[in-house]
Amino acid sequence: MFESVAPGYDRMNRLLSLGMDRGWRRAAIRELAPGPDSLTLDLCCGTGDLLFALPKGSRTVGCDFTPAMLDLAREKAEAAQERHPLVAGDALRLPFRSGSFDRVVVGFGVRNLPDPEKALREMRRVLGPGGRVVILEFSQPKGRLVRWGHRLWLRIGLPLIARLASPGPEAYGYLRDSVIEFREPEAIAAQLRDSGFAEVSWRTLWFGTVAVHAARTPDGITGAPRESRRDTAAVRSSGHR
Repeated sequence: MFESVAPGYDRMNRLLSLGMDRGWRRAAIRELAPGPDSLTLDLCCGTGDLLFALPKGSRTVGCDFTPAMLDLAREKAEAAQERHPLVAGDALRLPFRSGSFDRVVVGFGVRNLPDPEKALREMRRVLGPGGRVVILEFSQPKGRLVRWGHRLWLRIGLPLIARLASPGPEAYGYLRDSVIEFREPEAIAAQLRDSGFAEVSWRTLWFGTVAVHAARTPDGITGAPRESRRDTAAVRSSGHR
């Protein structure tokens, strides 16, 4: 499905979010707070919108399950004359050693995973001690009126725009259903805690329709020594480009 929608993916994101998706990604990056020496994994990176929004000079690796999405991300990197290792990999079995990263960020990808809990455990595994994870995802607004309007948009507005602008509108029927059925922030927070994360928090954006979740690994987590994490991630990723 994601292979089929890849060519128009960025355009549809702008249309369906009314152009607000860029601001949502900036909010996630502020929460992520990557340092100049930190190594960040952008998981489910897609075409690289979030990856390329990270601060210039950041040390990053992008990982996605869909080759067509990664091809578009590589084209963006070449056009911007930026270098970002891009890895074809499964979020449920990441091709990186334990403790490889200082930061992990996921933008609108968790709800598409067949086993989110397993993916969260993998994120925890590849993060070093005190590492930070940020998840940007759709959410269920609390207010009755806002929830009604949100669902009306998803059921009527989204399919209409998809039919007019997308080569694969049936995929956006899945998008509608996945957003409507996705869990509320409290449930995601509980999953993060159950996966071994600490300092779990979230905040909502745009009337509660989007949420930014954040958490840290405990300082005592077993992982690769800090001085070896940089080379570890780069070596493993270079074989999956």
